[in-house]
Amino acid sequence: MLKYTVKRLLFFVPILLGVATVTFFLIYVLPGDPVLSMVGERYDQETIDQLRAEMHLDRPIWVQYGHFIAALARLDLGTSYVTGEPVWDSVRERFPYTFRLALAAMLISVLIGVGVGVVAAWKWRTPFDYLAMGGTVVGISMPVFWLGVLLIYFFSMKLHVLPASGYGDGSIRYMVLPAFTLAQASSAYVARMTRSSMLDVIREQYIQTARAKGVSEVKTIFGHGLRNALLPVITVVGTDFGSFLSGAVLTESIFAWPGLGRFTLDAILKRDIPAIQGAVLFMAALFMTVNLVVDLAYAWVDPRIKLDRDEEAG
Repeated sequence: MLKYTVKRLLFFVPILLGVATVTFFLIYVLPGDPVLSMVGERYDQETIDQLRAEMHLDRPIWVQYGHFIAALARLDLGTSYVTGEPVWDSVRERFPYTFRLALAAMLISVLIGVGVGVVAAWKWRTPFDYLAMGGTVVGISMPVFWLGVLLIYFFSMKLHVLPASGYGDGSIRYMVLPAFTLAQASSAYVARMTRSSMLDVIREQYIQTARAKGVSEVKTIFGHGLRNALLPVITVVGTDFGSFLSGAVLTESIFAWPGLGRFTLDAILKRDIPAIQGAVLFMAALFMTVNLVVDLAYAWVDPRIKLDRDEEAG
């Protein structure tokens, strides 16, 4: 497993370099001028030329790309055009908010999704199964922004039990609505995947043997069946968690959550090139890290899996 982990970590460098390169050139293809965005409507050409020189925007794009890669090699994400602060400081400041929201949403997704999926498989072709799977279709189909607005309307404007937006004092009350909004689609996917996987597992011979030996149905399903059905579920959970950590742009924008997704959207709207590049690279590194953890979790859930094929062949 150690050898496999080291190999995966070595692949991070070329992948991040590819992401950085694509991001750099795509940003410069987009219309708009970051300098004009900074100075506003009233400006003079001398100020424009001075700012372009300070930000190296007056040089050929290949020279700018060289400066960008050289800075990355020093782990320097640059300085924001808008705030004048180092991008890394801004990302580091906002990431804990995103992490807290992502963790809460993932816990909700796993608890609801796995619970509903297991019971739906257990009660296969019963009213509960049909109702649960119908609910997952609604959950997958409903747009995030629409659910967020509905939750704000009912729980904040009508019932006045939860705050509509913001981080407030950091209490859990401010996290409930955005966490449930973010977890909506993931819960539905996890429920469907868990049900499908459990239906395959409960038909296995060892499950039938456990039942024949008089093992209780609850222990058979949850004790013997669930762990063997978790592998495909881990993939969905890991991918969704990586997406949550990479910035839930819509959710954070709807609820004015001061996280990485909202920071990235603001940077895009203001054409803050260093902030966009730094945020995208950070998100890519996060996503790859989560995928690596998911792969390692496979071996923990099912010891029969060998992640390193060389070790398996030996």
